[in-house]
Amino acid sequence: MRWLLLPFMCLYGLVTGLRNFFFTKGWLRSFEFDFPVILVGNLSAGGTGKTPHIEYLIRLLKSSYKVATLSRGYKRTYTGFGIATELSRVEDIGDEPKQYKQKFPDIEVAVSIDRVGGIYQVLHDEPQTQVILLDDGFQHRRLRAGLNIVLTTFQKPFYDDYLMPVGRLRETRAGKNRAQVIIVTKCPFDITVEQQQEIMKKIGPQNDRQVFFTTLKYEALYPLFADQDISLEITKPVMVTGIAGNKDMFAHVSTMYTDITKMSFADHHYYSVSDIKRIKERGDTIITTEKDAMRLMEQKEAILANGLKVFVLPVEVVFINKADVFEKLVLDFIVQSTPSPTETTVSNE
Repeated sequence: MRWLLLPFMCLYGLVTGLRNFFFTKGWLRSFEFDFPVILVGNLSAGGTGKTPHIEYLIRLLKSSYKVATLSRGYKRTYTGFGIATELSRVEDIGDEPKQYKQKFPDIEVAVSIDRVGGIYQVLHDEPQTQVILLDDGFQHRRLRAGLNIVLTTFQKPFYDDYLMPVGRLRETRAGKNRAQVIIVTKCPFDITVEQQQEIMKKIGPQNDRQVFFTTLKYEALYPLFADQDISLEITKPVMVTGIAGNKDMFAHVSTMYTDITKMSFADHHYYSVSDIKRIKERGDTIITTEKDAMRLMEQKEAILANGLKVFVLPVEVVFINKADVFEKLVLDFIVQSTPSPTETTVSNE
């Protein structure tokens, strides 16, 4: 029945295509900062692994640079600009910014729907910032990031997808041409050179653009609440997720526990007391993602009252190959984009 959505897909494509055309021609204004701004985004609607890739960049840069992240703060209740603290609530800043601040307390974590205004504000409030990582916003054409990194999954690459609402693309496949880097994410560990070459062929001419391949590495479980002992036997585990795409995680957890139950909620779902009670009906132990843990901790009282244990499964990005090439590309960009010790400027185009 997807053919019934084709007229809406065509209309969506017309609107987004015209908008991109106007920005490309300069008929709509865009802004480019004389300052290192790295954007990690995608062409599709979520589930490509932006968060662990942002964290990879944070680990790469934080020992040498004063790093700040800027996110929209999806589904937060406060819509204005904000700087996260370790006491910030998920409702105020969003789950991804909360995760960044929890894991990397020394970096600045900011939220703003307006990416251009957000960068101005970060540089005003935190003038020592040396590089800003934008979490999503590739379709936010008012901002021209210096380095655009577009993610696409091995399982559903953009060249096999369609515009919304038929598919999950936010814009046409031609949007890839604005990216300097494309990363194919969630690859199998044993992806072959021949498979990589075939994917690169389908992505199209590389020109000055580079293509990389990454996979996800799951780390050891850890307790969300310090007073819960992970050394004890885990009984009746329930994998609880509210993310876009949890198949890989479920496959991994199923190798650890054969009797695990799966409960999936909408992406960025805010857990309620009734949700906790429903989970308790399925099991005694929650296994969840770091992002979901940020939202679950808001229901700590209900979780403990229901006798539930919560363990978190962290994940990190691993490059299949050419990690050194990617890291050099990023570091060279920062060096080349760092202004002299004069005031940072912005150009209007």
